[in-house]
Amino acid sequence: MKKLVKDLKAVNKEVKALAKKLEQISKAAGKPGKVKVAKKKAAKKAPVKKTVAKKAAFKKVKAKKAAVKKAKKAPVKKAVAKKAAAVTPTDSVIKIMKRYKKGVSVAKLKAQTGYNDKQISNIVHRASKKGKIVRVDRGIYKLA
Repeated sequence: MKKLVKDLKAVNKEVKALAKKLEQISKAAGKPGKVKVAKKKAAKKAPVKKTVAKKAAFKKVKAKKAAVKKAKKAPVKKAVAKKAAAVTPTDSVIKIMKRYKKGVSVAKLKAQTGYNDKQISNIVHRASKKGKIVRVDRGIYKLA
């Protein structure tokens, strides 16, 4: 992550430098005195090279900006993926239990989560030890 930040800062500096160069080139092209001198020396070939150089510089700047945007979006996607992966089986069982105020049976938990009896048993045992859920009756639990 730190390396990515450093890379982004370096790319940002390069983009700024290219933007400054592009501004200088566009200012130079806008001045009539310099353009006329270039036309006299190289006829029509000089302005064509300048436009090609401008287009190339513009494409480079555009590509760098696209790379920066892509790099900025990538960590967001990773963070979302980490959050989605952070949902534990215990969290999913507790989420289901929130829907039932009076309590929910182990059979319903098994049907809704898709976990087997042993997994549900372990999840309920761990959650009850932590004080997240309480036993209402045999096989029926609710949130604490």
